[in-house]
Amino acid sequence: MSTRPAQPLTRQLLFERALAIVDADGLNALTMRRLAAELGVQAPSLYNHVAGKDDLLDGALRVMRSEFRPPSPAPADWKELIAGIFVEYRRVLSAHPNMMPLAGRRLPGEGDSGLEYLTTLGFSADEAVQMWQSLLALTVGFSLFASGHTPTDTRGLPWTLRERAGQWHDETFHRALLAVIERYEQARTAGVPEAGPDHDAGGPP
Repeated sequence: MSTRPAQPLTRQLLFERALAIVDADGLNALTMRRLAAELGVQAPSLYNHVAGKDDLLDGALRVMRSEFRPPSPAPADWKELIAGIFVEYRRVLSAHPNMMPLAGRRLPGEGDSGLEYLTTLGFSADEAVQMWQSLLALTVGFSLFASGHTPTDTRGLPWTLRERAGQWHDETFHRALLAVIERYEQARTAGVPEAGPDHDAGGPP
């Protein structure tokens, strides 16, 4: 039986198939041998296109993040802009729950991150990191439950709460994001005049 691939191997093809494997069976299922078998080639031939598994993971993450659609038009209020970006990132993560361990991973060649954007707003490095960590953790946690990957245990709750407690709505997430952002902003602006930046928040956090 021929092992010739059905289509020419490219980095993009490898990354797309890598993401499909992770989506189906988890990060641990992604190996060079598994990917090669699905493409109908021998594993060593993949090294003509990628350096190894880390390269594959970066590529799969890049494919996932290509689904990200920034708020359009961009809100004039920077708080709403940040919240809108994380709401969209939550949507993307919920569609790929097995990729959530890589949610905060930086990719080579990416533009300014949301973390860097926060420093242009006047937040100190420490304040920016604290807010970014809080928002990212909230996003990953909400995404995990919203995806159904980690079901909400509602056993023992009154019937009036049981159904609602298992539902994870964007509106709830948006309000939580704004509450976190506002709290950090209040701390930053205590006695400090607010100045609006002229900077693009970019894509995913």
